[in-house]
Amino acid sequence: MTLHTGAANDRARSYRRVNIRLRWKRFFATTAPGELGLYTYRAHYMAMIGFGIFGVAHLIEVLPIYAQQQHMLQGWYVLFLVALAVLTGLTLFYGLRHSVSPWVFVAYTTVVAAAIIALPLAWTGESMPQNPWISGFIILAVGAAAVLWSARAALLYMFMLEAVYAVIATHVVSVNASAESWFGAGLARMLFGSVLVMILTFGKRGVERLDSNYADALARTLAMHRNRSETADQERIDRLIHDNVMAALLDASRSQGALSRQTRQFASRALDVLSEESSRATGSHTVMVHVLMDELMDALAPWRTRVRFTNLRAPMRPVGEPRVFVPGYVAHGLTQAVTEAVSNSARHSGSEVTTVSMEGELCAPTRINPEGFYLRFTISDDGRGFNYHDIPGRRLGVRVSIMENIEAIGGSVDLDTALGRGTKLTLLWPRDAAA
Repeated sequence: MTLHTGAANDRARSYRRVNIRLRWKRFFATTAPGELGLYTYRAHYMAMIGFGIFGVAHLIEVLPIYAQQQHMLQGWYVLFLVALAVLTGLTLFYGLRHSVSPWVFVAYTTVVAAAIIALPLAWTGESMPQNPWISGFIILAVGAAAVLWSARAALLYMFMLEAVYAVIATHVVSVNASAESWFGAGLARMLFGSVLVMILTFGKRGVERLDSNYADALARTLAMHRNRSETADQERIDRLIHDNVMAALLDASRSQGALSRQTRQFASRALDVLSEESSRATGSHTVMVHVLMDELMDALAPWRTRVRFTNLRAPMRPVGEPRVFVPGYVAHGLTQAVTEAVSNSARHSGSEVTTVSMEGELCAPTRINPEGFYLRFTISDDGRGFNYHDIPGRRLGVRVSIMENIEAIGGSVDLDTALGRGTKLTLLWPRDAAA
């Protein structure tokens, strides 16, 4: 029992790791290349929607201020306003498409910082009736930094930006005495920005915990299901052995003289059960294909609400001919790989549906499968996809549980995925079949 529990805990631990940090490799990637947890991903695109809405509202508020100050700033300075308007629109667009695009926030923080640094170069020398229009975008830039980075980095960005703006507002740009002082306005912005950073930080930590708990619960459900399946198999075998052996012994105790025919039949059944268990242990056990289908359906029970089966049909010989069998280790490997693929889709894709299909046909006999048929499984989703080469080395699901597992039983794996266009995984057994 101790070994059984330990195995279940090892399986649970192997499924717990889920990326909850926003990572990206290509600047203009339309989705985050690093795999995000389901709730983390949703929180990021909802943050983009909220940022876009507030950005549009602030642009509407800034336009009258810009109209008053356009003669006091060089004409080229309007490019910063246009860039911020475009980035705000892209943020709202990507958010409504449920696409996490960190490059927009990076560009936004960069443009705001560049606009403040360029303010002395754009000023024409005429006194301004109020603070420059760019100062209002500091809060939005701080919010973008809080979504992108840690709280410490976002606060450091805000203090540096406010320090640069304070130097410019007091020593370079001239503002009317009736305008709000830079000290009061800057202090209010820093106070509001600090509160915004804290709110976003606590929100990110909350969804990270949700993702970790979800992955942990999913892992424990899968481990418990596998443990229950193994226990049920063992109990079934024990029951068969017990019933047949006890029946044979009871019948033998009642027999007078030579053993009866019924006793020999009971004993033969018990030996058959023992032989079947021995074949399972040595790897010579075989499973009918339709039984493999039933085992697959049972293994995918934890995801019954998300899995859609498009094609599950057992091959493949006409009625009256021998049934099609696969080796037991092959059936176990295929079931484990399909289960792992569905588990990965549930935890990382961001899609609510995973499609699973199984098909098989007769083919020329192969070295791996002399019976002459092949099986093909397809697991697909329309989630955010990923770059296989960007998967951290500690993540063994795709490399070990799927690819190495299928290759070890004589199959092949075809992975078709890219950022932003979902994932399609095709498992073929045997790999030398002319499918």
